[in-house]
Amino acid sequence: MTDPTRHESDSPSGGNAPPAPTPPEPTLPSWARKQRVEDPLTDERLAAFIGPRWRKYAKKFGQFREDPSFTPTWNWSAALFQAVWFIYRKMYLAALAFMIIPGFAFRLLTQSDTNLTVAELQKPENEWLALVQLGVGLSSIIAAGGVANWLLFRRARAAATLAASQIVENEAELSWLARVGGVNNLGVALAAAVFAMSMYAALRA
Repeated sequence: MTDPTRHESDSPSGGNAPPAPTPPEPTLPSWARKQRVEDPLTDERLAAFIGPRWRKYAKKFGQFREDPSFTPTWNWSAALFQAVWFIYRKMYLAALAFMIIPGFAFRLLTQSDTNLTVAELQKPENEWLALVQLGVGLSSIIAAGGVANWLLFRRARAAATLAASQIVENEAELSWLARVGGVNNLGVALAAAVFAMSMYAALRA
């Protein structure tokens, strides 16, 4: 028999009021939304920056793309030509360093102001200076050959990252990378002329 005192809201059949709807989450502005991060170091960007010898450097850059920290590699062109190679690759600060530091290191090690002309190096009392100069030269060769690929990768990475952050068409982006990167043949010609005049002056002294 039904209890007449029982209210409908007490019925177990679900007479309770439905729950209030959950308010929608607020929409964040575009600048606050999490953006999809694109890897800027694509082969296309790096190839545009490096130029026609990209296939050679693609293998050398492989380990740096996985771990950009410094790891010694070898570059024969940089080892043999040192500052000239860095000018060729538009790394002018590195070129300046390899022009200045060897001479500074020689002066620091020898405490000598002797002008190292061919005639001076042929004197018996200056043989030790020639040996120190040889050691500094070999150290400079090893340093240039060992850091060249890493420094070039760092420059390529910086340029590619900057290009990827700009809102421009792909063609314009690659064109900019080619202008910023590539090589400087005129700089090499000027450096070769200066070197030739320096050698001529040293031989005539």
